[in-house]
Amino acid sequence: YFTMKLATITIAYNPNIEELRQNIASYAGLSDVFILWDNSEKPLDLSNIKADFPHTIIHQDGINHGLPHAYNWAIDYALEHNCTHLMTMDQDSQFERFHEYYQWVATKGHNGISSCAINQTQPTQEECTLINDSAQSSSIFPLSMIKEIGPFREDLFISMVDAEMCLRAQEHNYRTLQYNKSNLIHHIGGERSVCFMGHHTYVSDYNPLRHYYDSRNRILMWHEFPYDIGTAGKAKHFMGRLKVMTKILLFENRKCEKIKAILLGTWYGLINKPKPFYN
Repeated sequence: YFTMKLATITIAYNPNIEELRQNIASYAGLSDVFILWDNSEKPLDLSNIKADFPHTIIHQDGINHGLPHAYNWAIDYALEHNCTHLMTMDQDSQFERFHEYYQWVATKGHNGISSCAINQTQPTQEECTLINDSAQSSSIFPLSMIKEIGPFREDLFISMVDAEMCLRAQEHNYRTLQYNKSNLIHHIGGERSVCFMGHHTYVSDYNPLRHYYDSRNRILMWHEFPYDIGTAGKAKHFMGRLKVMTKILLFENRKCEKIKAILLGTWYGLINKPKPFYN
């Protein structure tokens, strides 16, 4: 048993403020350090959240810095304040039974990365499961591990950030475990339902920046971790990109910008060049 001191960072980008406040309420109380990082180009009015959670540290400057830059800032801050772990969260996630997950990490956890079951509909008998990589929300990283293997990779900006850290941790013999007795309710932001020829489907309405990094970063991972995905997985990725482009053509605006972003991201991924997105 050791005394865990948890720092949490939640990244916000043009959220619904009331939903964000309710989501934060499900976990902020057990965070010794709580950082709310606003990536919105127009800074949000977060006064109500600060009033409800007075220990909140708010960072906002009207610039979208992406995820890993904010995470690395939080790592430095957490280390300066003698924290032992960092939890990453996004704006669209709310815990069920967070205290159980917290207690598991603090008393039965391990020296690797911890994650929580996401959108679990059926209970499981297994307390925890070994997984390959974790999602952004609910991941808890030991700061001792990060000091050994290095910080988050900032050139990824938004996509595959936590997955890259998990795969890099595996190369240093750290595991990623998912705790199954708590649940994270995660809503994919911006999704809407559409009907086409009698069938319902969902479209994301992601902006070109998101499409660029989603397309580029998954392929960059094939270069960094060539053992992690085979031919079938690569084919599935390209089919998924074609499906996304079809939905953009049929249902979304800014069609040319988004498809150009997907194609450019794919190209720079294939040539292993992590060039940043320029609109």
